Amino acid sequence: MAKLELHPNSVRTHIVFAHGCFKEVVTSELARERKVAVVADPAVVEAAKELSEHVFVLSGGEASKTRENKQLLEDELLKRGFGRDTLLIGIGGGVVTDMTAFLASTYMRGVPLVLIPTTLLAMVDASLGGKTAVDTPFGKNLIGSFYHPRTIYIDFDFLKSLPKKEKLNGLAEMLKYGLIWKKEIWDQLKNRTDPESLIEACASSKISIVKEDPEEKGLRRILNFGHTIGHALEYQSHYKIPHGEAVAIGCLAESHMSMELGYLPKQSLEEIVGVFKAYKFPLKIAPPANRFWEALAIDKKGIKNEARFVLLDEIGHCLPFDGHYCRTVPKHIIEQTLHWIQHGPLSHPAS
Repeated sequence: MAKLELHPNSVRTHIVFAHGCFKEVVTSELARERKVAVVADPAVVEAAKELSEHVFVLSGGEASKTRENKQLLEDELLKRGFGRDTLLIGIGGGVVTDMTAFLASTYMRGVPLVLIPTTLLAMVDASLGGKTAVDTPFGKNLIGSFYHPRTIYIDFDFLKSLPKKEKLNGLAEMLKYGLIWKKEIWDQLKNRTDPESLIEACASSKISIVKEDPEEKGLRRILNFGHTIGHALEYQSHYKIPHGEAVAIGCLAESHMSMELGYLPKQSLEEIVGVFKAYKFPLKIAPPANRFWEALAIDKKGIKNEARFVLLDEIGHCLPFDGHYCRTVPKHIIEQTLHWIQHGPLSHPAS
């Protein structure tokens, strides 16, 4: 059983990696002292029932991550008499961990939180780092807070039944870590190392970045590589494009921008394209519509309604841009990149 710790702003988060570890929360001191409520993905309801008799199912995928559903959960907790002695547990993918964490950050002005990510994407990204959020009609993750869980249980047993498409979603975030921070992760994935063996390395990468910049004032922005374009694509598709697929396209797009701006060598871009193709990500997109540009204008890294992008100068390293770790990109470069994705080397049907 491996353990990591994250200490942002004096908050201590224990992260446990092991097979079968999620049930440990039931006997933890935190649970013994508190009334436990669980927010769960429909796919893991039976596991959730092992943790508490109070289970709230959050179904509907990304479309369910709304302010309205957060309010419904709050009202139901109040009806059932949950007070300041509440422990909230989120068990599921990124939608559940984001929503449960935001709920915990505001309920009774903040109650303890435990997260049990059950998808590869949530294990390597969504459950880590303390970001919480809901979506709005104007874009993704625009309302939220920073709030860190007391414990995260990364139980590898949940991956046994994970659909192949969900594993691909997580792989996109893992490839991102290799592009922005640790080239060793990129090289191992390029050589077809089993992604499950790299979960702890990816989690450690994110923790290292978050420790240096807990509230995203600079360095932490590199974790958004691929997400500026990716979130806009998700929003344009009304969230029919899965997050991992959108991030994969976003990573390629923002790598292409990096090359067009003279930062990233062409051969590095070709290597990046080759690896994403080898993993058979669906890489086709519809032409950008008004919704795409609207989402881009209110991206969280933006300034004066102009998007800023994280850019690479080599595989494994992002440009610092005087500590901002992002910069604006002329619209014609963005348009060239979108055209490249639609009609260039990525436009073949996925096999």
